[in-house]
Amino acid sequence: MEKNMEKRQMSDFVSFVAGVNPTRAKRQYGSNIFHYYDQEAFEKDYSFEADLVSKKTVDDVSDKLSLRQGDVIISNSLQKAAIVSASNEGKVPTLNFIKVEFKGDKLDKLYFLYLFNSYSEVQRQKERDLQGASILRLSVKLLNQLMIPVVDLEEQIKIGEAYSETLRLKTYLKRYAVLTETIVSQVIEESIKER
Repeated sequence: MEKNMEKRQMSDFVSFVAGVNPTRAKRQYGSNIFHYYDQEAFEKDYSFEADLVSKKTVDDVSDKLSLRQGDVIISNSLQKAAIVSASNEGKVPTLNFIKVEFKGDKLDKLYFLYLFNSYSEVQRQKERDLQGASILRLSVKLLNQLMIPVVDLEEQIKIGEAYSETLRLKTYLKRYAVLTETIVSQVIEESIKER
């Protein structure tokens, strides 16, 4: 990307909605039937390991708070973003998560993921704003002030697709490494037992 490229605040393209406090949600809506979006769900979405077909139904109460397939969610603890999969549709994000709502179609979701998760300039901005904090939590104010490069939508789509393919490949390589380690360990154990 060019050094003289136009940069704008993230808030020009998206708004952020903090997750809910489960205790307050139960009190406010009088329901114990919420399915909460947790770190395990996020990690599956982040690595593109989640189911492709939705199995969840959304009740009327949680519909106001719930995630939809294709929504973008940020994990405060990992300071990473992911796209919500069908298997996590209907879940309600807790305080550890921030939902990203896009204003129109001027910012591609996969490009957003690239910027938020990997783009060095955004990483520096996040690190700078979290320095000295006792709890590493991204605030909505911080997120709104992040400066991002503006490129045309076609270029955003290309960058976003390349980034998502990289994440998928990374997931497959991790699975391959685990499988290889398991097989090698079994072979070594068998050879030790035979001696």
